Amino acid sequence: MADLLLTEEEQMLQKMVRDFADRELAPRARETDEKQEFSWENWRGMANLGLMGIGIDAKYGGSGSGGYRQVSIVAEEIARGDAGASVSMLAHLSLGTNTIYRFGNEEQKQRLLPSLASGKGIAAWALTEPGSGSDAAALQTTATERDGTYFLNGSKMFITNAAVAESIVVFATMDRSLGYKGISAFVVARDSPGLQINPLHGKMGMRSSTTDEVVFQDTPVPSINLLGEQGRGFN
Repeated sequence: MADLLLTEEEQMLQKMVRDFADRELAPRARETDEKQEFSWENWRGMANLGLMGIGIDAKYGGSGSGGYRQVSIVAEEIARGDAGASVSMLAHLSLGTNTIYRFGNEEQKQRLLPSLASGKGIAAWALTEPGSGSDAAALQTTATERDGTYFLNGSKMFITNAAVAESIVVFATMDRSLGYKGISAFVVARDSPGLQINPLHGKMGMRSSTTDEVVFQDTPVPSINLLGEQGRGFN
């Protein structure tokens, strides 16, 4: 059936990733899960295959081809060996990196994407909060602009990759009275002042993928890291 659904190129991709997962990921999956630690060895292996830049234009360091079909094939095959590695890859590529690729301006894409698309840097995507999961538009994290800098206050919960990320895409409201129309999106560097990341332990599975609480206390974000237009982050 797979031969009928997948193109020849997609079948080659599937085989390449499946062989890698069976050879490199599966043998150490139990160990990485029991340690409850992010595996940099797994990450580097996936990055060396070019999997972190699928669908990202080559001029930004990506593979230049592919879309959600290819990402789905890769995610499924990686999960054969280690489901946690697959979750980390998806959060990095489909959420964090792809948001910058789709909504960032040219300067942001040239500055941020080469590291992320190559897998040298890792992206996270922070929307969920302790009090707003399914109702994401009810988020409480705020962004206040002062003299060309945005200051974030609040917290995010269950954020994949935050503890190992280079860049975190964060959603915050600038005016709660406007609901989703008051939400803006920002790219926040993990080493920003006032940013605290608390890893969560005791998950039932996929424990090689780090899941974290992210706390902002007057965390400064330069205006050049506003993604898209102010107030249109929920688009």
